[in-house]
Amino acid sequence: MVSTSYNKKFDLESRALFLRRVPIFSGVDENNLFKIATITYEKHYSKKNIVFHEGDYGDALYIIKNGRIKISKIYLDGREKTLTILKSGDFFGEMSIFDDLPRSATAEAMDNGVILLSINRKDFERLIIENPSIALRIMKDLTRRIRQINEQVQDLAFKDVHGRVASAIYNLLKIEQEAYKGMDKDSINYLKITHQELANIVGSSRETVTRALNKLQDEGVISISHQQITIINKDELLNY
Repeated sequence: MVSTSYNKKFDLESRALFLRRVPIFSGVDENNLFKIATITYEKHYSKKNIVFHEGDYGDALYIIKNGRIKISKIYLDGREKTLTILKSGDFFGEMSIFDDLPRSATAEAMDNGVILLSINRKDFERLIIENPSIALRIMKDLTRRIRQINEQVQDLAFKDVHGRVASAIYNLLKIEQEAYKGMDKDSINYLKITHQELANIVGSSRETVTRALNKLQDEGVISISHQQITIINKDELLNY
């Protein structure tokens, strides 16, 4: 029989191995990675499970180990605006830790088998003090996200729905390709996303987005199948 202590050590080593691949921990040495693993808590979610709601008290930062998380704003009339979709290696929930205010958006699992590692507020604050390089990498990643939001605002102001759909597909594919480091980026040419999920990203109705997708398909830029969009001409998406 395998001892409980052996299983626990193996689990911590597995977490440390994963954390080594997380960008914000790239400058942390092996000993400290193992220490970080000891203060993480693994949580599992099924598709559409809510990690936290907008307005909840924020007491933890989350790192995605497996699956995708959608960050969104939900209005009183039920309409939803997706702010971003995060993947393995991304973190979220940092804002409430930094400013001590309630959650500013809702986090929802997009897949079955989503696995998150959480770090509570006090442990995270101590971690930042002991490893200042982590704070710098978090700032770098937050800056990247602000740039993405600026692009979304620009698209909303200056592009029609057709252009916003093309831009969203281009940016989502770019994120997918960046997630597969070490592989030929051009080999990743599809997105698994529903028309409604895409509509929530571009701020339009599902019917309008479906028409825009069909037009892009008629123009030979993409190909559409059940909950999957294959990009045939990525560069052409920038011309809308």
